[in-house]
Amino acid sequence: MSSIYDTLDSRVLNRPGAYILSDIFLVSYRSDKGSSDPMKIAIENMVIDLNIYESIYNKTLSGNLAVIDTNNVIGKLPLTGNERLEFKFFTPSLSKGYDFTIKTGNPMYVYKIQSRVAVSPRSQMYILNFCSKEMLDNELIACNGVNTDTYSTMVSNIVKQPEFLNSKKSFLFEPSLGLRKHVFTRIRPFDLIDQLSLITESQKHYGAGYYFYETSFGFNYRSIDSLLAVEANTARPVLARYRPKPSNVADDKHEKDIKNEMQQVISFKVLSQFDTLKNFRNGVFSSKLITHDLLTKTYVETDFNYLNEYENQIHTDNSKEGTKTVDKGILPNYIREGKSPADFPESTLYVHADTSATHYTETGNTIEHRPIKNILQRRLSQRLALTSFKIELTLNGFTGLQAGDLITFEMPSFEPNDGTAPRDYDVTTSGRYLVTSIRHQLNRQSKKHIMILECMKDSLRIGYPVENIDTFIDQEKSNPGIVDLYEVDKLVFNQI
Repeated sequence: MSSIYDTLDSRVLNRPGAYILSDIFLVSYRSDKGSSDPMKIAIENMVIDLNIYESIYNKTLSGNLAVIDTNNVIGKLPLTGNERLEFKFFTPSLSKGYDFTIKTGNPMYVYKIQSRVAVSPRSQMYILNFCSKEMLDNELIACNGVNTDTYSTMVSNIVKQPEFLNSKKSFLFEPSLGLRKHVFTRIRPFDLIDQLSLITESQKHYGAGYYFYETSFGFNYRSIDSLLAVEANTARPVLARYRPKPSNVADDKHEKDIKNEMQQVISFKVLSQFDTLKNFRNGVFSSKLITHDLLTKTYVETDFNYLNEYENQIHTDNSKEGTKTVDKGILPNYIREGKSPADFPESTLYVHADTSATHYTETGNTIEHRPIKNILQRRLSQRLALTSFKIELTLNGFTGLQAGDLITFEMPSFEPNDGTAPRDYDVTTSGRYLVTSIRHQLNRQSKKHIMILECMKDSLRIGYPVENIDTFIDQEKSNPGIVDLYEVDKLVFNQI
């Protein structure tokens, strides 16, 4: 099966962790010696560490530089938190990477200095934090007015139109369902996008709620289902396969296999595997939604059952054919006090206003009112279920991968190597994962680029066994029951 690492040219990438970093320029708001050009200083030789972050939970790219300053750049420029930052960073032989130059890419901007300390009487160290231009613009702009359109088009306008963020970057979106009307109430662009993300529904997929985030390719606005599937019932292929292996693996010619070594996991952590209490409390498995209509003075109760809803959504692990399944969820199908754990809707209660006929249009367009019961419970359950299995992988750096991609991870079985184990991997933790966050870390002293992935999944490669044993009813010793402490005190007093 193909991998994104197949695009590597081992003649150009001669070792894992290699990178190409251009000159790094700080561009001031000040002019250069009275000219019309801004002052520009190369600081590439001053940088000792570089970090770049991207995540489906972050609106924009961000990062930081650790700098050793022996020329007092911080005072001479001076640094004010308004400087443009320009550089390129990518893996050799790849066209994909981070282009923050003004000519061919999108520069970043310094917004904060921290941890400034003296290294010697003539040198100092500090950290420059940077982010995308849109993050700074977001703090200066308020969105106001009434809009009638699809939610995905509204978000596109917020990102691209001059009166809002006016971004020059690519905007990749998943078309959303139906014509909607939304009031912009003097709110920051990213806060408004958060509002719209919670109520956006896909044209193609069953899930509810979208994510808005930036990668090296541009801005994205899409659902979890879109990240996991190309069609409503067709899983998206994984781009890479990672497994802890010995390093320096050689091919048949006794030469190092760079492509294979790049996919070897340096280290890994299982950050979370399950949290039953959180899932019960937050409505992952079951919930009740009470919606009330102020116009008709009526209310409706809607119960959510994880086991009933599971087959309607696409998940990280599916059938061998890449289609939906019913038996690979994070909730085992077992009996608890005569019921399934998904049969306790009162465990989580939501109350929400869902008044009909709140908007009208004079243009002849039909604005569909979508009840919140079609969205809220499904969205919360899906998003929280995705956090049940969370791992962290440390790998050789590779700028061809981005947040929102799918990978496979093979967790070792941690069993004796005596031939008795049916499989050489952990069947519960191994499988397909969604890459939710990436941190690229470059160390100039070791001349090494590594990346730390945070990955999540909401299903299993091989489903939990189905059992009918109830381990909760009549499993505890019967105690005396309710005890009056005053009566206990009397007994103790009479025995003295």
